[in-house]
Parts: sequence; structure tokens; C-alpha cells
Amino acid sequence: MKRKHGTMYVSTNQAAVLTAFCNTPPGWDNSDGETCLFDKEYTFDDGMRMAIQVCPSTDPSEESCWTQGVLFDPAGNECGCTDCGESFLGEYGWIECDGAEYTVTVKVGSKAQVRNQPNVH
Repeated sequence: MKRKHGTMYVSTNQAAVLTAFCNTPPGWDNSDGETCLFDKEYTFDDGMRMAIQVCPSTDPSEESCWTQGVLFDPAGNECGCTDCGESFLGEYGWIECDGAEYTVTVKVGSKAQVRNQPNVH
């Protein structure tokens, strides 16, 4: 089975804020309880995309955020997702689809790494 791996870089500040929200409820001032606080996609060389998301609970004054990776095919169809996680930085995967396994690792990067990511949008 083929393994496809990508790396997504985030700023130090963004990592600190989202990590804190995964450890402590973000409160209603920072979240409406519905919209993802972070939702970016990494595109693999075969057109598959993995969305990395930080999602608030329905009661952000009481519950901290959770994370997930969601794999989509080139047409935008959902192919699978990771289990819900409790931390922002680290590995999201391995999600299997059509004979390949996909994963994305989220890391703190330099300003240049964050700015110059051709596969992240």
C-alpha cells in the first residue's frame, strides 16, 4: 500500500492559540459553537486533499475544542476522517482510500515555511 504524507506549517502564535483552545474551553467570545476555528487543506500530488480542522464544541464556555483530519477526493467527495483528537499539533491520519494511506503532520514553522506552502490552502 502506498503511503502519502504531507506537512502543514503554522505560525507559533496560531499554534499557541489553537493548542490552548484544545486544552481549555475557548468561550463564546472566541467561538460561535458551530464554525471551525481552523480549517485548511493540504493537497497531495494525486489530487486528494486533507482538511485539518479545529472544531469548537456546541458549548464553548464549558468544553474545549477537538480536532480532526478529513480526506476528500479530487471531486470533493469525503473519503474518510481521523478519530477526533485533543491536540492541534502532530499527525492526522492514516486514512486509507483506493490503495493508499494519507497523513498530514501539523508543525510550527518559520515565517517563510508558513508563507511558502504550495500544497496548503
